[in-house]
Amino acid sequence: MEDMEPNYIIESFDLTHDGLGVGKLEDGYTVFVEGLLKGERAEIVITERKKNYGFAKIVDIIEKSPFRVSPKCVHYDACGGCGLMHMDYDVQMSFKKYRIETSLKRAGLENVIVNDMVGMVNPYHYRNKVEIKFRQGEKGIEAGFFRAKSHDLINLQECHIMPKRVFDLITLIKNVCNELNICAYDEKTNIGTLKSAVIRESGKTKEIALLLQLGKDNFVSRDLFVSKVVAKIPEVASIAVTVTKDESTMSTDPIEVIFGTETILDSIGKLDFEIGYRSFFQTNNIQTEKLYQKALEYARLTGKEKIIDAYCGIGSIGLYAAHKAFKSFGIEVIKSAITDARKNAERNNIKNAFFEVGDAEDVINKWRKFRFDLVFVDPPRKGCDPKFLKSIIAMKIPTVIYISCDPATLIRDLRFLSDGGYNIKDITPFDMFPQTIHVETVTLLSLK
Repeated sequence: MEDMEPNYIIESFDLTHDGLGVGKLEDGYTVFVEGLLKGERAEIVITERKKNYGFAKIVDIIEKSPFRVSPKCVHYDACGGCGLMHMDYDVQMSFKKYRIETSLKRAGLENVIVNDMVGMVNPYHYRNKVEIKFRQGEKGIEAGFFRAKSHDLINLQECHIMPKRVFDLITLIKNVCNELNICAYDEKTNIGTLKSAVIRESGKTKEIALLLQLGKDNFVSRDLFVSKVVAKIPEVASIAVTVTKDESTMSTDPIEVIFGTETILDSIGKLDFEIGYRSFFQTNNIQTEKLYQKALEYARLTGKEKIIDAYCGIGSIGLYAAHKAFKSFGIEVIKSAITDARKNAERNNIKNAFFEVGDAEDVINKWRKFRFDLVFVDPPRKGCDPKFLKSIIAMKIPTVIYISCDPATLIRDLRFLSDGGYNIKDITPFDMFPQTIHVETVTLLSLK
């Protein structure tokens, strides 16, 4: 029988990039502690030991930080989605800025200005899109998020980052499913129906779109389901189903609309956007508008510029900037997103925006002989392909505005562009995802 770990007392002297407290045992062994704030002393127990460091959880806090707050959510400890909810909101923002500054220094990018984080007045109920998983429980269908790093489902009783009406809809789905004997799909037994749901609420119209992702095509009560849902929550403007193995936004499995429209309408600034079930659209409307305003301020467009919107999705940043540029060219690998982008250009009467389907690195390579003045880069979490960055450098595009949702890949790509002849002029972080460890930034680079 293995010896049980004793409890230790440590003081946290720093935080990791994902908000774990950093402390040392008396023998110098480094320990990362979930939920421990900088400056706090606590009794801890080690949960995992590696050669040079270990992970621990709090048994009891002996000295609390003045910046500790009580998390609003009953699921805070179990869910793991809102990893900073125990931290005062101003301190959350300072911590995220500090993360970017320390990452820049580690990468050898000295003397870079990082502005203060642009936060929210109300840092709750901001997500316009959520994905909910289903599971069959003892008392009927359950719906919620997976516990961090597991497939253990948290059956939601409340959630403070999604809109209140969306949470009402999740509760209603559970009640209607239990009433109609609609069960969650079980992959092991191939029994049941519902796997997950993607729910989106428009910030402009408050309309809600609901996509039900099914394990198999046996949703026999769907008409009754629709009538019961829409009767209780009339904001539901669209309901669709898809039988799918791939529940990601990259899925190409066919979607069948069983109620309402194929898209809902949302807006950024004065522009309206039609958003489909698998469209990429920023999940925080309020912060997105602020971020785009900053990107446009960095761009300093005069109406003569030819600009590229790489990883353009449904065209949002390129269309937002088009009225101040000569021509805007969008690139996106997902064909349906380009279809949406062209529709959105037409809807907003924008005639100087053009879009091409393909990988950013391949399409921009075809354009190497043309002269461009500016490129907006808004890649997925994995950052940019090196071939794409090499093309920007080879084309000597004077200005790069890099929008990022992951500091690690941002710093990697900034290092690449810096080595390729670009100056990092300014970075502004935005708190797009309050209560979580995620950071969004917009960075201005110019050719030396």
